[in-house]
Amino acid sequence: MRRFIIYSQTASTDSKIRDLRSAGRWDILLHSIISAMFASNTFRQDVELHLILMGPPNSPRHIKITYAEGNTISKKDLKTLIEIALKKAHPGKTKEVHPGVFVDDKTLENVIEEYDKTEIYMLDSAGEHIKNTKLEEDKNPTFILGDYDGFDKQTKKYLKKNVNRLSLGSQMYFTSQAITIINYELDCYLE
Repeated sequence: MRRFIIYSQTASTDSKIRDLRSAGRWDILLHSIISAMFASNTFRQDVELHLILMGPPNSPRHIKITYAEGNTISKKDLKTLIEIALKKAHPGKTKEVHPGVFVDDKTLENVIEEYDKTEIYMLDSAGEHIKNTKLEEDKNPTFILGDYDGFDKQTKKYLKKNVNRLSLGSQMYFTSQAITIINYELDCYLE
């Protein structure tokens, strides 16, 4: 199982997302969900995606998406699915809002504490290049990415202290592109 955690300081946690761009760049998050969870006309069964949403009015919100039997998630319905998840969120409770889609109020730190920190990688240009790592040895690698705003100072400090840093090289990529590159690299190990 591979995991992607996408952190957004500004993504709206309102259950009505009227304009993707002005709602904290939900357009970036939707592209990232597609890059993480889908390959050509198929839903990836080996991927778990976490969205950590810190925008107004109800932060934090954590949405987890994973493969489940009976899962009918489609690329065209993602916005509606996210709105349903945000609408059904209740503080202190984890709720399954669709097969394989869960919502709660966990923070990034809460989610990280659930996993083996030796297999968690924050994308950072100063980190070890992905080609020089042994990701194929990790049973459940987890990758933390920021949206266009990246991480606030406190969160970045926490990540640098607690997880590994991984680089895709000197070229900066969109979050969704970085996810595609990581999926490609991990897929190559499986061939």
